[in-house]
Amino acid sequence: MRTIDGQATPAGSGGIDLVEQDGVQVLRLRGEVDSVVVAAWQASAPATPRAAVAVDASAATFLDCRGLRLLLQETAETRRSGRLPELRRPSRVVRRLVETAGASPLFVTVL
Repeated sequence: MRTIDGQATPAGSGGIDLVEQDGVQVLRLRGEVDSVVVAAWQASAPATPRAAVAVDASAATFLDCRGLRLLLQETAETRRSGRLPELRRPSRVVRRLVETAGASPLFVTVL
């Protein structure tokens, strides 16, 4: 068990992977993507920009603000190149946070 703000959380409750699908980089989220998961991703990921063209959020059950910030950072290079990254099959929870934060225009949502 790990703790977040004093509350027990099962280890391995979420994860982030960068995979290649159809020749493009896709950031894949699963489970609860919270500050602990984001910190682990940032500690283990290479320092070079990754330029994710899409985010597969179909398996994400939770996304906090730090997770959203990571999505924006990991897809920033794609936006700089003049393209909008895809937000693929976001769960209702993920879609709601993206909309509430005003970040919807920064992605093409693919349901």
